[in-house]
This record gives sequence, structure tokens and C-alpha cells, in this order.
Amino acid sequence: MEKQGSRALLAAVIGMGVLLFIGSLVLVGVLVHRMMHPRPAVQSDAQVAALPARPMDGGIQAPLLLDEAPGTHVASVTARSDGLLAIGLSGGEGADRIVIWDPAGQRIVARLVIGHP
Repeated sequence: MEKQGSRALLAAVIGMGVLLFIGSLVLVGVLVHRMMHPRPAVQSDAQVAALPARPMDGGIQAPLLLDEAPGTHVASVTARSDGLLAIGLSGGEGADRIVIWDPAGQRIVARLVIGHP
């Protein structure tokens, strides 16, 4: 009788060890997959409520005018996780620069001049 109980206990311990090993492999696989394929940040309800209201009549808002020299062109546009756009400008009379634009607020948040003209 005692041998039968020992065998059952040994089988249970081996089975749990195998399950722990498989569970650890699955956990490591999920972590590696999430690191290799990150999801974009999701706006919370508080962030959405903080955005300014858009015109309800469907009217077009006034265009945003950048005060840049003639010959300036957009080199790159990068969307940030906070909803702002980083716009790289080059050419014109000045040095290369980056403008941070808030499309929801229709305003320029910051300007960064790179180097000297």
C-alpha cells in the first residue's frame, strides 16, 4: 500500500513540475512578444474630456499659419503618444528646426532650432 501512495505522490510532483515549466515558457513567450510588438497608448476618458470642443456646426476652423521663411519644407512628421505632432522643417533662410503642434488645440506648443543658420 505504501508503495502505491509513493508512486502517486511522485507522479503528482512530476506532473506539477512539468506544468510549472510549461507555464514559465508561456510567460516568457508572452513577455518577449509584447516587448517586440508594443501597442500604442490608448487615450483615457480623462484625456479625451480635456480636449477642447470642436465646432458643432461643421464649420471649418481657421487655418494654422506657420511664420516660416519662403523655401521652407516639411522634412518629417512624427505622431507622439500624447497626441502632439513633431514636425521637422528644413530649408528657407534659417537652420533646421522642429515644431511641436497640438492639432486638437490648433496651436504651436514649442519650437526647437537645430544648429545655427
